[in-house]
Parts: sequence; C-alpha cells; structure tokens
Amino acid sequence: MALQRILIRTHHMTSRKKIGVITRATKRLDCSVVLKVGTSPGIMMCEGNEGHTGEWETVVRWAETNKRGQKLRYKDMRLLKREIIPELRLAALGVQEGNVREIEEIKDFGKLLEKDAALFRWWRIGMGYLKDDDGC
Repeated sequence: MALQRILIRTHHMTSRKKIGVITRATKRLDCSVVLKVGTSPGIMMCEGNEGHTGEWETVVRWAETNKRGQKLRYKDMRLLKREIIPELRLAALGVQEGNVREIEEIKDFGKLLEKDAALFRWWRIGMGYLKDDDGC
C-alpha cells in the first residue's frame, strides 16, 4: 500500500472537541499528525498509509461530534495538498504513528518542518508561501 501526506488549512482550530475527534481518529488509523491550533490559520498535516490517511481525512471532514449527528465544521476548510510519498520519507514529521502533536504558533510549525528541507518546501508551496517553479 502506498504512503500519503495530506495538508489541510482552516480559519482556526480552537475546539477541544474537534481536536479530540482528530486525535482519536489518528490513534485508530495509525497516522502521524501535526496540528497548528489556536488562532488563525488552523493547519492539519497527516502522514500514513494511503488508505488510513484517506479515512482520517473523511473523519476530519465528516465525523459526528454528538448524538444528534452534527458534523465537524470548520470555517474556510480547504485541502491544500495531497501527495504519495516514498516510504523512506514517512517519518519526516517527527511524530510517531498514532500520535498528534499540537503547535500553537505558525513559526514553530515551520521550525518543526524545517528539519526536512523537502517537507518544508512542500508545506510552503501548499500554504502559498512559495511558488512551485518546478512542478513538485
């Protein structure tokens, strides 16, 4: 099975209930997730098996949060980037499978990703901070 990385942006992520749903899905599906929580922007980056990351994305977009069947809702939620990744690069996020790392500042999110130049570039292109000159 192929490995995949997903980048999602929202206006903000402050709801502990939503973060709890994301965390439970991450553990159940053995994905590695980094969240930029708090003030704008909210960012979710997920790595794992292609089938698991796809299911994780479905949970993030459509999971029920209460008995009345209300869905998770995010202001301005957008899938920014999705890619198949080489197995050797899977651990680039530095988060163990099944775990979520929460970061409150965008600069700290960037510093975490800077450890892997290719991942950092991919993220900057996905966020619109850098132009994709060579089509990667």
